[in-house]
Amino acid sequence: KANNTQYGLSAGIWTEKGSRILAVASKLRAGVIWSNTFNKFDPTSPFGGYKESGFGREGGRHGLEAYLDV
Repeated sequence: KANNTQYGLSAGIWTEKGSRILAVASKLRAGVIWSNTFNKFDPTSPFGGYKESGFGREGGRHGLEAYLDV
């Protein structure tokens, strides 16, 4: 049900098990997935969404590659 939305900007997982975080995160369709926190990330990291929340990435190396022609 978590992916049953037209948006996919962010998601959050709350659990004590690290293995559960990795298992659930790999199934989520979201641009940012927080674990045991909310709205904390490195601003230089690539950021983006899925579905109606955007396409592609902004910030970081992945976000800059679209603007570079080397």
